[in-house]
Amino acid sequence: MKPGRVAFAAFEAFPNRKGAGRRITQMTTALADAGWDVQLLTLPPRSNEPRAHVDPRITLHPLRAHADNYLERALSFRGQVARRLRTLAPDVVHVRGIFEGQAAADEAERRELPFVFEVNGLPSVELHYHYPAVGRAQPFEARLRRMEADLLGRASQVVTQSHHTLGFLHERGLPQTTPAAVIPNGANPKVWRPGRPHEGTGTRVLYAGTLSAWQGVAELFMALRRARGELPLTLTVAGHASRRRRKQVERMLRRLKITDAVELTGALAPEELVDHVQQADICVAPLRRDVRNRVQGCSPIKLFEYMAAERAIVTTDLDCVREIVTPDETALTVHTPKPNRLAEQIVRLATEPELRHELGRRARGVVTQRATWAHRRRALAAVYDGL
Repeated sequence: MKPGRVAFAAFEAFPNRKGAGRRITQMTTALADAGWDVQLLTLPPRSNEPRAHVDPRITLHPLRAHADNYLERALSFRGQVARRLRTLAPDVVHVRGIFEGQAAADEAERRELPFVFEVNGLPSVELHYHYPAVGRAQPFEARLRRMEADLLGRASQVVTQSHHTLGFLHERGLPQTTPAAVIPNGANPKVWRPGRPHEGTGTRVLYAGTLSAWQGVAELFMALRRARGELPLTLTVAGHASRRRRKQVERMLRRLKITDAVELTGALAPEELVDHVQQADICVAPLRRDVRNRVQGCSPIKLFEYMAAERAIVTTDLDCVREIVTPDETALTVHTPKPNRLAEQIVRLATEPELRHELGRRARGVVTQRATWAHRRRALAAVYDGL
């Protein structure tokens, strides 16, 4: 398909420092590089986000959805996307979620346009982690699943993050005949370079990401307490947390008596996060073996960034994670992130510097050879060539 205008919609505050923000940046940059006129429809950035650079080739349309309730915001965003699509008259519509997806699918059918559905997570799986009442409201969850299946059936092209997730989408209603491309996340090895040894004593462990329950941070804190019984360790937690979640975490740290060993930095600017990763001896991604990770699958950006920075990694041995790391070759893994198992692997890496070096060296080689953002941008451009 010859480049024209693509309307790219995401029910996400943008720009942001989360993994979703980095992926949106890379995917829209890929389209701009390929000659597309990219019209990006998102929520405005949060007030506490620092001013971020947006590629001048990309036209950003911040759509304000004034509502405290998540569902009201989503429906408001859907209506605004529908109105803006009629004005923009795109040649392709590309969405990341089901609410903007309803508006995009309707416009695509009305004007006979390609409809690209990029699925990294489904609300029927994800929402109950943020809003526990969703998991108890079975009729509402069933309605979400019908909406998801409807959009998977109407898409002319699906893009997702892992082969495991693609299999899950087929189970959830994606027809086998619908073209689908797996484009994982990645990292820029020119930015995520190997770091210099940190000054000071003890072993530095780092976790980068949100404090959501499915990330396994509670298990990590308990593992840290166990490991500190054998050797001096400190943990840096670099990522966004709501005020309520941060208070919960702080209470947990006090209860475990490890407050003095854990630094909660909050969300960091990109250059600050790079510096923290470079200074770490061990980086962790203790993902829980739950529905979100084990059944739906994921593609944690943190793993690619740890690998590019040549860090030694401890993570959970999930099918989707094995698409990124190879156990005992590019990372140490645990079958499930139980505190004792995490502690054992962290202590092993802390006491074997040669193993840390070798794991990190091989991990960076994997990223530079086949998992950079440049690889991912070329993959998306190829998808659009074939629309």
